[in-house]
Amino acid sequence: MKNTTYNLIGFALLVILSLAVVLYKPVNLGLDLRGGISMVLEPDYSKALKHEYEKTARLVEKTLREKGLRILDVLAYPDRLEIEYLEESELPRIEEAVRDIIQDAVIERKGEGILRVTFSTAYLEQFRKDIIDQTIEVLRNRIDKLGVAQPVVTRLGKERILVELPGFLDIERAKRIIGSTASLELKLVIDSSYSREELEKKLTKNTEILPSREGQEWFLVDKVPVISGSDLKTAYMTKDEFGAPAVGFELKSEAADKFGEFTYKNIGKRLAIVLEDKVVSAPVIRSRISDRGQITGNFTPQEVRDLALILRTGALPTSLKILQEKVVGPSLGKDAIEQGIKAGVLGFFLLLLVVIVRYKTAGVSATVSILLNGLLLWAGLAGLGATLTLPGIAGIILNMGIAVDSNVLIFERVKEELKLGNTLRKAIELGYRRTLSAVWDTHITLLVASLILFQFGSGPVKGFATTLAIGTIASFLSNVYYAKVFLDFLAKRRWLKI
Repeated sequence: MKNTTYNLIGFALLVILSLAVVLYKPVNLGLDLRGGISMVLEPDYSKALKHEYEKTARLVEKTLREKGLRILDVLAYPDRLEIEYLEESELPRIEEAVRDIIQDAVIERKGEGILRVTFSTAYLEQFRKDIIDQTIEVLRNRIDKLGVAQPVVTRLGKERILVELPGFLDIERAKRIIGSTASLELKLVIDSSYSREELEKKLTKNTEILPSREGQEWFLVDKVPVISGSDLKTAYMTKDEFGAPAVGFELKSEAADKFGEFTYKNIGKRLAIVLEDKVVSAPVIRSRISDRGQITGNFTPQEVRDLALILRTGALPTSLKILQEKVVGPSLGKDAIEQGIKAGVLGFFLLLLVVIVRYKTAGVSATVSILLNGLLLWAGLAGLGATLTLPGIAGIILNMGIAVDSNVLIFERVKEELKLGNTLRKAIELGYRRTLSAVWDTHITLLVASLILFQFGSGPVKGFATTLAIGTIASFLSNVYYAKVFLDFLAKRRWLKI
């Protein structure tokens, strides 16, 4: 009797805790129940590869010259590097230096005095994998800061990304935040003009021409930035000297020292603030600047908030191509959801009526166990921050069926033991003991299956697996453990009829 009392106290505490979780932390609804935005994205791998070759070319040239090797130039192309060397005798040393920089580099001679360098197939495969992994991580950080409840950011196939934003319906803002590379760069201005053709006459391999944000002015700037987005410590919304919205930023300590030295040496020159390959502004450096700066322009307050958010969460490794975009309404309309709830409630009460009629007070005990199972399942979804989807509802329905099945299996075995002449208390003990292995195997099999589905599935499959896994654990606790506690309690009070 003492053990039964302790178990009932534990039951009461479990119910109170579960109700508290349900009341104070609502379950998130998925895209198919709540509506929202769905996008399919693909990183621009060719652009990323071009930048990788350009970066590598600068490193190779710097390394070779530091080693005293006589070369004319190191040229970067979208799919290769070409090293123009002078002395054939230095070729082995050049190749050795290149291999130190690029592991598994493919080096070929292309004519006299030209060495062609390309990345190996293994390197390129790892490069593409790193690009998509980094892109997914940055997008998750951005969307988390956006405040979207339970978004989906996952790989779609090998090279694409699926993004789902439940409850978020502003498609243009979503595209602006998700698609922005946030490639902030500060570059020294060599010259500027309203004519691109005029600047092209001064263009070298170490410079590039960028347009202004409005597209009316052109700037000839150093290709290598002084400061990039990776040097930012934080970014925040502020106002410029005229009271207009602006983005303030703070640099990391090492970058601040480097920037301070650069601005001190270039007082009187213009500094281009480049965002998304466009010059947002190009102020004149008036004095030494160290750890803080400001991005000004014709920004709206919303644009400033979004830009600060994007800069804080880091830059994408390359630009994204939006292959598909759509605003999704709930798969079930309001009327269908209301009708579904009514049908579910009616079906549940009919089921309980059948159980109670069939098993009398033991059926009442089963009813309490099933209600506890539903409460624990819902509290588990809320507590873990899981998202409820249509497949998830299917998992809940399946779990309720398993809960009823477990009770029916145990009750029928208890009735068989009673027919053999055992007392009620003994029939309960034997009934549970002789059905427990089957019930245990069923729950373990379901739990393993749901974990496999969660691990290897995606999207809707994971929603189904989540509710099935939580429901299986809740079912064993309520419909096996506490169901016996209730039967023992009723039997000791001589209230049990089965």
